[in-house]
Amino acid sequence: MTKTAEQILGKRAIAAVRKPINQAGGLPGAAYTSQEFFDLEQAKFFPRTWMGVGFKADIPNPGDAMPIMIGKLPIILARNNAGEIKAFHNVCRHRAATVLTKPEKGLKTLTCPYHAWSWDLDGSLKAIPFFDGTKDGSRAGLDRCKLGLTPLRCAEWHHWIFVNIDGKAPPIEKHVEPLNKIVTGTEIGATKLGKRQDWEFQANWKFQNDNWETYHHIWVHKGIFNKMSDDLELKTGEPWTETLQDGSFVTLKARKGRPPRTKSGGEHDVKHPLPKIPLTSGASRTVCTSVLFPNVTVTVTENHLASVIIDPLAPDRTVAKMGFFFAGNGATGRIYAPAREQVLNRWLGKSRKPGGRDGIRSQDFGIWEEQQIARHSPVADQVVFSPVWERNVHHFQKQLLDVIQGIH
Repeated sequence: MTKTAEQILGKRAIAAVRKPINQAGGLPGAAYTSQEFFDLEQAKFFPRTWMGVGFKADIPNPGDAMPIMIGKLPIILARNNAGEIKAFHNVCRHRAATVLTKPEKGLKTLTCPYHAWSWDLDGSLKAIPFFDGTKDGSRAGLDRCKLGLTPLRCAEWHHWIFVNIDGKAPPIEKHVEPLNKIVTGTEIGATKLGKRQDWEFQANWKFQNDNWETYHHIWVHKGIFNKMSDDLELKTGEPWTETLQDGSFVTLKARKGRPPRTKSGGEHDVKHPLPKIPLTSGASRTVCTSVLFPNVTVTVTENHLASVIIDPLAPDRTVAKMGFFFAGNGATGRIYAPAREQVLNRWLGKSRKPGGRDGIRSQDFGIWEEQQIARHSPVADQVVFSPVWERNVHHFQKQLLDVIQGIH
């Protein structure tokens, strides 16, 4: 039986997280290291939310399908003949084998490798060959309408695919509404995929959301952010980014009047700068980096989007599914290749291989892996929040507990 948050973390620790930020304590180490808490998240947190599971560009055409996992739950994502993306439990209705074992292109049906039962891309059962000894199984008398693939609630928003396991989350429009408000006027749909990369790191998935502050920039991201004044108005002690929280959403939004960041690894010195993301008539440009809980990040700049979908595998293993999107021909055009390469180098590092530590993502993954080690210490049960920088982190940790405990 799955233990409760109070049984794993203790009432006192949970109460400490819920205090005002200047008095609060953070989640204790067990929330990051214990299999029990990871299992609790799988049972009580992820099923109640809209989980980001992939990018639409992963299955771009009708007949494309791929298997994914949400925790221990096997799922199929498939694009049907009408171009819609559907989600199904990846379980054969005959003997419960896995139906789809690897990504496929141009399928007409989804066919189980065990006994060749098959379904169309909308999940309707089409074939049960030789089930009753006949070629088409026509004598079996099975009610095929009751043996379709079991669907899951699935939704699309711009480049992203979401699944809600328990079917009870608010409409996807409600889930993404706070981010929609922030980026209103920015034509996200006008961007195209320029780069996809998956990267596994050896740390808990929550470190991504705990990282949604700019306090760490000049120390973790050396060579990218070089001065504290990139993030802090030194005379007033106010960050140049607003931290905004709204339900299952946090963001870091650039304040008006913010000076340009230090230009390191940017695309300012290339012959053909990347096209800017179009704006609707009269809209002003917004630069922000946001989290849609529990596991999708979206960074919007003037000329590209950078996104990560976090896939939790274990308490100390996570896959980052990364997508980078550019406006118009900026995604694939040859003349924009140098500028596109500079953007990707800034995010991923020049080597783009696990172990490299010269890009924003790789530097973050590295520090999270170090945190994972430290979280095994009892000293790590006493952490504090900066009221100046870390309101987003505090909000996320409270929200996590609220969902797990059924408060929201």
